[in-house]
Formats: sequence, C-alpha cells, structure tokens
Amino acid sequence: MKHIFILTLALVLVSCTATKESKVLFDNYNTYVSEAKKNKSKFILPMLSSNRVNQINSLGETQFPVLSEFPNILYKIAGHYQKLEGNIGCLTINGYGENDKPIILSIKYLYENKKWGLDFIEIHYADS
Repeated sequence: MKHIFILTLALVLVSCTATKESKVLFDNYNTYVSEAKKNKSKFILPMLSSNRVNQINSLGETQFPVLSEFPNILYKIAGHYQKLEGNIGCLTINGYGENDKPIILSIKYLYENKKWGLDFIEIHYADS
C-alpha cells in the first residue's frame, strides 16, 4: 500500500511541479480557506473561474458545498507545489486530515480578468 501512495504522490508532483518564483496560487488558496471558514460564500464566488461560476449558475445552485467545504478537510499542511503555464495554474497541497490520514489536494486555476480563479479540485485520500 505504501508503494501505491508513493507512486500516486510522484504522479501528482510530476503534474504539478514546484516553482520558486512565486507562491501566488498558495496565497490564493489560503485566502479562499480563510473566507470559506468564515462562511462567506458571497466572497467565494468571485474567487472561482468563469467556467465554474457558469456551471453553478446553469444548475441554479445557491449553495456550493464542495467548494465551500473542501478547505476544512486538511488539518495540517505538509507541503505545497505549484506550476504556472500561461493562463493555467496547478497547485498541489499535501497534508493530513482527521486521524492524521494523508490527503492530497490538486487544484486547477485559470488566469482570467487579471486574477487566478479556482477551476477544478481533486481530492485524494491516501490509505496510509
């Protein structure tokens, strides 16, 4: 099982390599987490990509539980990595959730209207 976790982690790291020049996506994530924990869903909507906002609007949703609840799953962050390519950004956050279970968040961002908007979230719960 340990080998599967290491292989998964390696694949995620290859897809979202660390950059030293900026931590703009991690700062964006921290702002998102802070506002989500304050339960300010009106603040969250402008932090999303237009793709995600259009999807929420087309579904007629007034609440977006996954987008407002995912910041609460990590209790401790062990590291983060980001890669920016043009108007697409990838942020991977490795950490621990409840009962010290390893969790990997992979977040895709789009750069639109002079800001990075959260577009897609993938959450991987590791067994060990």
